[in-house]
Amino acid sequence: MSSSPHTLIIHGWSDCSASFQDLKKRLLHHRIGKVDTILYADYESREDSITYNDIADGLQRRLIEHGMIDAAGRCKKPFQAIIHSTGGLVIRHWLWRYYGQEGFDPARCPLKRLIMLAPANFGSPLAHRGKSFLGSLFKGRWKVGDFLEVGRGLLEGLELGSPYQWQLAHRDLLVDVPWFQADGVQLTILTGIDDYTGLRGWINKPGTDGTIVIAGASVDSVKLRLDFSQPSGDWDNAPPLAWQTINPPEEFGFGVLPDLDHGSIVSAFGRRQPGLVEEVVLRALRTRGAAEFRDFTAELEGLTAATYLETGKPVFQQFIVHAVDDHGADINDFTIECTVFRISKTREGLVPRESVSRAEAHYSQRVGRAFLAEGHTHTVNPSYRRFLAEPAAVTAALKEAEAELGPVALALHIGVPAVDRGIYYDTRKLRNIVIWSSDLGRSAQRSPDFFFPNTTTLVELVVDRRTDYVTLGPKPRPQRGRF
Repeated sequence: MSSSPHTLIIHGWSDCSASFQDLKKRLLHHRIGKVDTILYADYESREDSITYNDIADGLQRRLIEHGMIDAAGRCKKPFQAIIHSTGGLVIRHWLWRYYGQEGFDPARCPLKRLIMLAPANFGSPLAHRGKSFLGSLFKGRWKVGDFLEVGRGLLEGLELGSPYQWQLAHRDLLVDVPWFQADGVQLTILTGIDDYTGLRGWINKPGTDGTIVIAGASVDSVKLRLDFSQPSGDWDNAPPLAWQTINPPEEFGFGVLPDLDHGSIVSAFGRRQPGLVEEVVLRALRTRGAAEFRDFTAELEGLTAATYLETGKPVFQQFIVHAVDDHGADINDFTIECTVFRISKTREGLVPRESVSRAEAHYSQRVGRAFLAEGHTHTVNPSYRRFLAEPAAVTAALKEAEAELGPVALALHIGVPAVDRGIYYDTRKLRNIVIWSSDLGRSAQRSPDFFFPNTTTLVELVVDRRTDYVTLGPKPRPQRGRF
């Protein structure tokens, strides 16, 4: 990278580049680029018809016009980018669309360094509110011709547990060769830990900076596939379930900073005295080489630990669950519950139907509140659900349960109702699946590690769909329902 690379600044939903003038001034003050090499990338986020494809296409065309890449997308002027909020999804979509579909090649990609400020990589609890009438009233456009437009296409992808986030994660994070690494695209993610104050405080949700989910800002994600489908139909001889794990990228920086919320992480650049976020951003921009970047990411881990220790705030983990049948079709109606059992009740990674003691029920309720809290069903595609867990609270409850009951197991119960009298889902093995056990020797062979703070875990449930409407026999049958 040249000594003075170009820098792109990309805003989020319902924002514009005017909010980032102080950021550009501070970069110029520190000699990070020049007036004509620090560029604002604007897009009309509140146009209902605009899509992430549109923004990625427009960005690529503007980069060609500015001579930063050639018509084939090859790098002419390497650049770095600083994004905020929804800008995280925008830049990741652009990377996949133009540089990741045939295998990511860092040498061909013009983006060399990426800094994300409070990115909505895995959504915002405010997105579905933005699509409501009140969202249109307060955030919608007031121009004649597009009155009360809020950017519904973008908000649908920004909503918690969206199919768009699921698909994008498979495209750029859950890949064989990570894109974001010390000797590839150097990625630094920074977010504040504070909620909003004053009148805006009414929108605060647990585990957020007021707008985005802190655990969902990180790209540290893993996919677990829980497959109950049996093509042969031989349930007696088949294993009860199959876990498949896809691991995420690991070489990126993630920092949670004190005294900052979703807005002040940007407005802090307008303060007279440089703050911590400015110091960390400058450090990220000035890091040279893979070894130095790895040292920097280690420092961010220490900074994050200090932030949580200082504030005493809990650390969360986000789960996105997608249910499909054995044909890959969405299952829109399903439920998930968790239960704590004595480990003596488990068999082959499952807990057969047994009564739950009063003590087991007590700890099941405690774990349920800490594990399946803040649930959200996607408003457009209900086969996607989002849950927010507090791993430390789950662990504490399980340790107390173990102290009282002896070795215990944490199991999930998945319920899927029948479609009608002749079409149903085979749920015989969906009851009480062990996902954690204090006896590691019995559970580790079947279920992977489940709880990791400040991460997003994607869980795909595959359930066998059955029908009694198809028969085969030597004798003819009359048509049902004929008069």
